[in-house]
This record gives sequence, C-alpha cells and structure tokens, in this order.
Amino acid sequence: MQKHNLVKSFKSAFTLFEVTIAMAMAAMVMTYTYSMIAEGIAYQKKAVLLSNAVHLAKIKMAQVDSSTTMQTDTSKGTIDAFPGYSFETEIKEEEMDLLKLAGGPNAEELRKKAPKDMLGDKDVGLSDLMKKRGQKKSFETGGVLKVFRVKVSIFYMDGNKKQTYTVETFRSTKY
Repeated sequence: MQKHNLVKSFKSAFTLFEVTIAMAMAAMVMTYTYSMIAEGIAYQKKAVLLSNAVHLAKIKMAQVDSSTTMQTDTSKGTIDAFPGYSFETEIKEEEMDLLKLAGGPNAEELRKKAPKDMLGDKDVGLSDLMKKRGQKKSFETGGVLKVFRVKVSIFYMDGNKKQTYTVETFRSTKY
C-alpha cells in the first residue's frame, strides 16, 4: 500500500483587509470620475449661457450700428426670446485724444517730448496756428477726435450669480 502524504492544501485568496483597500480605491476613482463629469456638465452650461450672451450682444450692436442717426442715449430692457436675459445699451459722445490712444501706457512719455522730437523740424508754424484758433498744440494732444462710445451689456443669471457680458465700440460723429 502506498502511503498517502497528507499535505495541507492552502487555497490562495484575498484577505478581508485587501478587499477593503481595493474597494476604497475603486470608490475614490469612481468619485473622482463622477466629479469630473459633473464639472464638465457645469462648464458646458456656463458656455451655453455665455455663448447666448455673446450672440445677443452682437444682435444689439448690429441694431445700434444700423441706425441712421446716432445720439446720446441709454436704453434697458428684457429679451423676451431668451428668458433671464436683459440688456443695457449706452451711447455717449466723447472726445478721444489720438496721442493718448496711440501711446497707450506710454502716452505721458510722448506728451513730455519736445515738439521737434515728434514733428521733426517741419512744424512750419502749425503750433502757432493751433494757438490762434484756441486749440491745444497738436503735439500736446495728437489731435482730438469726436466719437460716440457705444456700450452694450447683456445680463444673465448663472446659478445664483448675476453675470454680465459687455462689448464696446466707437463710431465717428461724422459719417
């Protein structure tokens, strides 16, 4: 007779602790994934709201541009086709200093330069003529242009916060 070797057989398996750790890791990954999906949906909603505001601002700006006469005015109202959206249109007449506009943040440095630095030696009495007419010297302002500042603001609700999309342009007073 053969002797049977009695060997304890061990079955390999995961312990309860290992299973718990694996479940916790899976839960963390799932939570992170769901939060990323929810955040993506929230950003998509914000994008739709902002896209609508941009579209409505373009329409309002086109309405202002299509008018044949331009005058200082302010108007407000709601947009019936888009519930929750409202607008404000503001048109103001202003004087724009071309030197300041061209110089940007360095406009003051340009203003401090001597006339010959900006006009060369070919001033030919232009500054004197400007003084006689009661206007500032051309090298001090660079010329003043009268324009209408057109500002269109679209207001909308994003959750509990009121958001604003604003667009501005300028239109010459003489057109």
